[in-house]
Amino acid sequence: MVRPPPVDQNERNGANSNRPGAEELAEAALKLAEFLPLWQLDIVELTGHNLEARGREEVNRLLEAGWRLLHIYTLKYREDDVWRERPMAILGRSRKS
Repeated sequence: MVRPPPVDQNERNGANSNRPGAEELAEAALKLAEFLPLWQLDIVELTGHNLEARGREEVNRLLEAGWRLLHIYTLKYREDDVWRERPMAILGRSRKS
């Protein structure tokens, strides 16, 4: 549910009383995207990165560049007879970003 925009001086005077702000529109679009199936997000490129220190910097850079976080999971693998776990992220770039 989208919360109503904050009241400012223009709204108290009756100007722009029914127009949501850019922040509210962006928030509503993000909430709508959470419910859309993956194929409706118009994803044209996927990438996966670990979320440990070095990989986290790359993930943050991609998010700032407009990529969308699609999924976080734990990769479990065996290395030198020891089972290890690594947090991973899948990101997607939409055609519009």
